[in-house]
Amino acid sequence: MPPPPTPAPMRPRDEANVLATLSVVFAFVFAPVGAILGHLALSQIRHTGERGRDRALVGVTLSYVFITVAVVALIVGTTLTDNSPTRVAAPTTTTAAAATTTTPPPPPPPPPTVAPTDLEGLVPTLDDAKNLTGDQGLTVHRTYRQITRDPADGDIDRPECWGVFDEGAPDAYNVPAIVGFFSIEYLDIHDYHNAWQTATGVAAFHDAAGAQAQLSSLQAQWRQCGGSSLKATTKGHSFGTDMSVPADAGNGITTLQLTTHGLAAPLLGVRAIAAKNNVVADVLVSASAADADHLQQLALTITNSILGKIPG
Repeated sequence: MPPPPTPAPMRPRDEANVLATLSVVFAFVFAPVGAILGHLALSQIRHTGERGRDRALVGVTLSYVFITVAVVALIVGTTLTDNSPTRVAAPTTTTAAAATTTTPPPPPPPPPTVAPTDLEGLVPTLDDAKNLTGDQGLTVHRTYRQITRDPADGDIDRPECWGVFDEGAPDAYNVPAIVGFFSIEYLDIHDYHNAWQTATGVAAFHDAAGAQAQLSSLQAQWRQCGGSSLKATTKGHSFGTDMSVPADAGNGITTLQLTTHGLAAPLLGVRAIAAKNNVVADVLVSASAADADHLQQLALTITNSILGKIPG
């Protein structure tokens, strides 16, 4: 009888399973692979009886521990990132003053304009004029609420000089731009050798720019006519007037002197013009028995009084 077949050689039971060893190694390298290898090693060991079951269990345990730690760390890190406040980089500060950029404050609102109905309150009253001149014989000679010329003013041979010769002359103003006007003249001619006259006109415009434009126009007329003479004719009587060169009297006031010859008595006058906000002030002070310095101071006092009542 032939001998029975020789059985296949069995794997030695003392040899440790390779996958068990690899599961431990990959547990530290890449835990998911270590867990898979550990499970495969346990399955093989059940069939072959090889050694390494404990090693495979260690590899599986370590792999799951590392996987768990990684997942927990990922969750905690995501939570902290979402809850942490957003950090904004602090602006770079420069010590140099020139490098500092600051937003300028908004400009203040413009002052309220003077209404036409308020113009009368800007000029001196009759009592004010009496106190300033010292002449208690002053009376109201004429009052205007719109800019116009009194026919009694007569004519002058140089119409371009009306703005110098007469206070509130319509020829010297941009009449369509005026929104309000008031003029009052106080006069005392009982004694031609001690006559007094104060005439004050105030013209209101839409805004400060309109008033400044009118003031510039008046100043240009004064510069053109200053330092020369003109001839005036009133009620058939002619007389001459010398006009001095205009001067800056401070506080935005321009003044000019008038010297009139050919009347019953020589007449000295001082003109003053200025603008503030939307108002132009136009002043004439004249007398037959006062010196130029006194009239100059009087004209400035009246003009500054008007400017002081204008807001702005």
